[in-house]
Amino acid sequence: MNQHEFDKLLEKYLAGECDTEEEKLIWEWQDNMLKNSQLLLNSDEKEAIKKHLWNRIYSSTIGMYEEEIPSKAGRAFTILKWGVAAMLMIGLVNIFLMMKNKKSDVVAEVSQAQHTSDIEVKNTSSTDSEIKLEDGTVVKLKKNSSISYPKHFGKETRNVYLKGEAFFKVKRNPNAPFIVHTGDLVTEVLGTSFNVKSYDNAKAIEVSVTSGRVSVYEMTEKLSDKKNGVILTPNQKVVFDKSSKKITPGIVENPIALTSISDKISFVFEDAPLPVVLQKLKDVYGIEIIIENQDLNQCAFTADLNDLPLTTQLELICRTVNARFEQRGTSFFISGEGCK
Repeated sequence: MNQHEFDKLLEKYLAGECDTEEEKLIWEWQDNMLKNSQLLLNSDEKEAIKKHLWNRIYSSTIGMYEEEIPSKAGRAFTILKWGVAAMLMIGLVNIFLMMKNKKSDVVAEVSQAQHTSDIEVKNTSSTDSEIKLEDGTVVKLKKNSSISYPKHFGKETRNVYLKGEAFFKVKRNPNAPFIVHTGDLVTEVLGTSFNVKSYDNAKAIEVSVTSGRVSVYEMTEKLSDKKNGVILTPNQKVVFDKSSKKITPGIVENPIALTSISDKISFVFEDAPLPVVLQKLKDVYGIEIIIENQDLNQCAFTADLNDLPLTTQLELICRTVNARFEQRGTSFFISGEGCK
């Protein structure tokens, strides 16, 4: 029997409509509520409730009529019998209300301690599940992932809580940053698209950016603590080690062109200076490419690099001009002797 069913049964009992079995259920339920409560009542609290109940029963029944019992036994016994029954019911209702209120307090405390969420969505299918939030933000929730969020966002922030992986296309709102909570890591944006991967059994959390700028930082217990974080731009990512709390910036595995699809991107070069070639790649992918040996600036490059991923383009360029490239953080570095 749940709380709602018990509440209805109490109303029926007070109306005198219960049969013997239903009355028995009421007394059994009372015992179970006090003995097996899951509402965090300790032994002292349970004992206090019992004492409160019996003190009220005594003062309102036996205490009121104890002087009349020797001389008016029949009447007193009748009054006592119905008085005890009535006060037991009053006490039982009080216990119900006290425990119900206590349950509400506990639930509120737990909810406040964790986060306030009205809606939780779990994707148990084998494909992405698309969710549209009230602010216009679109979330593609990956399989075995869940997201929780309030039915109505606040005026100053838009908070969501993710377990697993999801791609976010956030509706821009400069007055209310969109904040994704994943354990100890927080991802905050105004309006952009990015991916967050944060599974419970994984050792790290990964955030990668498709468009816009994203602030990623570690959640600290004290507001005054200096945040451990970075700013990410398109084609960049960070990996947050849950154990060491270390944030490592990097480049996504397959950088994509930032130029609109409707614009034709040409990677055909003919006797083009190396700095011009690398600047074109930088402009298209938004990734810093740095030449370490200035002698490489004198090299020229001729080739068709269309329809090739960025790393393959860099490999072909470096082979042609006798150089090599290396990724360090969110940038590529070009070094080598250069062309003779």
